[in-house]
Formats: sequence, structure tokens, C-alpha cells
Amino acid sequence: MPLPTARVKTVLIHLAVWLAYYVFEVGFVLLLGSPMPNGWDTALSWSLYAGLIYVNALWLFPVFLQQRRYVSYGLRLVGILLIYGALKCVVSGHLLPYLGVTKLVMPYGNLYSFLAMSYFRAFTFLAYSMVYAYATYAIGMQKQLREQEHQLRIQERSLLEADIAFLKSQINPHFLFNALNFLYSQIYPLSEPTAKSVLLLSDIMRYALNEGGEQGKVMLEKEVQHLRNYLALNQLRFGHNLQVQFEVEGSTQFLMILPLVLITFVENCFKHGELFDPQHPLLLRLQVRENELTLYTHNRKRTGPIEHSTGIGLDNTRRRLEAVYANRHRLTIADEPTTYAAHLHLAL
Repeated sequence: MPLPTARVKTVLIHLAVWLAYYVFEVGFVLLLGSPMPNGWDTALSWSLYAGLIYVNALWLFPVFLQQRRYVSYGLRLVGILLIYGALKCVVSGHLLPYLGVTKLVMPYGNLYSFLAMSYFRAFTFLAYSMVYAYATYAIGMQKQLREQEHQLRIQERSLLEADIAFLKSQINPHFLFNALNFLYSQIYPLSEPTAKSVLLLSDIMRYALNEGGEQGKVMLEKEVQHLRNYLALNQLRFGHNLQVQFEVEGSTQFLMILPLVLITFVENCFKHGELFDPQHPLLLRLQVRENELTLYTHNRKRTGPIEHSTGIGLDNTRRRLEAVYANRHRLTIADEPTTYAAHLHLAL
């Protein structure tokens, strides 16, 4: 047997609520010693009450009141109430006598008292209607917000995957690694330092193109090794004359991190920094304490030509951090006339 649809479930819930309320009112009447209400009178009167509730909750409230069209809402509500009063008089004055229920015709002595009691009941059910309308509106807004957040997370995840896919698509990894291995084997007999630089470059490119384990993250120790390879390659490139102090405090094992995040800040130092002054070396400090990572970089700015970075860029890294570590990271940049510092705090 197929499960009921959401609309059928909603109808069944409404019928259950109406039935429960009817049982409550009938029970209250019987407790007071009054006779059992007439079925025709109950069915017709409660049909009018239901009409008031659903016309207000499903039409007047969302179309006019929710849109702040207060005058239009008030005028239409008055019109609905006038129609309700007229139908109530027709039911008690004509339809019930036609059905043979003569003792319930105008039971309150005169038209004015009858209408007063009828409208008292009408306003009671209108109050229920407002509660139902506001509750439906609030629940709908919550569902809409949750859906928007879900779609935003999907879009951010797709953007991250697209960024990584774009980086990986820039070069054919198979061709690249075959070429680097060939260069390494050819250069090693001639120059071991040069061959080592090719090997480091191969490791750097393999990490950048191939890493990205579960949920797009990698082991932190691999990310740190990637930094070490990058620094070692540049030291070979500049004859070990770079003034760099790289410190790692704490254990990097068994922790995951988004790949290619830390390297961005290091590349930025190489792009803008003066790295040959022993009095002002590049400071790279990485601390890990109880799943909390802190990266601090500080360098003097270079006054000569600026080297173009090959990284994914600081702006892209900011977006990736916001998407994956929302409310779990803090990035502070101090861009002074002669120095540049970055301080990243990350809850892994």
C-alpha cells in the first residue's frame, strides 16, 4: 500500500484536529447537563467556521496581511464577516426549518442577540485562524531558510570542487610526472642538487594535483611536508641563501586540513618578501594545540621587482576557508609600508 502524500497527510491532520476540538466542545456541553448538539446544526455551523479559518489563513493573511496591505485586508475581512452573518441567518432561519430542526431556529430570542452570539463564535475561530496562519508562516520561513542554507552549502562545495578541478585541469599529470622522472634520471649523473630540485618539484606537483582525501581534506602532516618541499626547492633555486625560519610546534599527526591552504601564505611571502636579509628573515611559525592550528608569517617587503605567485591566491583561499571552516577560523592580515604579516587561526 503506497504511503500517503504530504497533501493527504496535511488533510488528515486537519481532520484529526477538528475532530478533537469537536469532541472537546461536545464533552464540555454534556458536562454542563445540556442535551447533545443537533447533527445538522453542528455540521452547517462548523462548515461556516471552517470557511472563516481557511479563507483567512490561506487567502487573506498571505495575500494581504503578510504583504502589509492592511486596508485591503481589513475591507475584505469585513466583507467575509458580513457574508458569514448572512449565511448564518439563512442557515438558522431557513435551512434548519426546512430540515425539520425547528427548535434551533433563532435560539437567542431576536436577531441582534443571535448575531452577537454568532459573531462571538466567529471571532473565536478567527483567532484560531490567525494562530494557524502565523504558525504556518513561521514554519514555512524556517523550511525556506534551511533549504537556502542547504543549497548554499551545495553551491560552495561545488565551487570548491570546481576550483580544485580547474587547477588539476591546467596540466596533464601523467605527462608531467613522466617528464619529470625522465629529467631526474638524465640530470642525476650530471648534478645531484639539480636532480634533487626536480624530485622536489615532482612531489610538489603530485601533492597539488592528486591530494584531496575524504571530504576534500588531507592529513595535516602531508600539508606541512608540502611546505617543507616548497621551501627546500626554493633554497636549491637560490643556492641556500634564503633567510627563512620555519618552526613547527606540536603534533601534526592524525589531523585533517583543507589542502593547499597554508601554502598560499608562504607563496605570498615569496612573492612580496625580502628573503636575503639575515637581520630580517622570513618567519614561518606553525603551532598545533588540541586540534587548533595557528600559522604566523612575517616578512619585510621587497623594494625591487615582485615575483608572480603560482598559488591559488589569497582571495580564493579566503573563500575556501569561509566555505569549509565557517565560524571556525580567524584570519588577520597586517599590511604595513615595510612589513607584511598574516595570522591564521583554524579549528581543525
